[in-house]
Amino acid sequence: MKKRNIVKKNIEFNDIIKCGKKYYSDIFYFYVTNSAYTYNRYGISVSKKVGNAVVRNKYKRRIKDIIDNIEVPFNAKNVIIISRPKLKFCDYNYIKKNIINMFNMIGDKDEK
Repeated sequence: MKKRNIVKKNIEFNDIIKCGKKYYSDIFYFYVTNSAYTYNRYGISVSKKVGNAVVRNKYKRRIKDIIDNIEVPFNAKNVIIISRPKLKFCDYNYIKKNIINMFNMIGDKDEK
């Protein structure tokens, strides 16, 4: 994931969470808003309930890898992905399938 595609500032995170549309699954919350840029931007947050810093960073790397390797069905969006504590019991393939389903759901609702 390129650095320009990452939401890093706390103010941006809070604005997207406050103003964004919320989608959820059993292991993630997704907050989505329109972006001023022509590309998607992502912010990833993993709860402390998942584990220590090493474990949280491992899940962040996995999520970034999944986003890089799938085709996202929308453009010019800000997406904040917040994990739920159940994430620590899920394997890579389940996380990937869940993220793909959420992106497809967001893309379908965006078209309407």
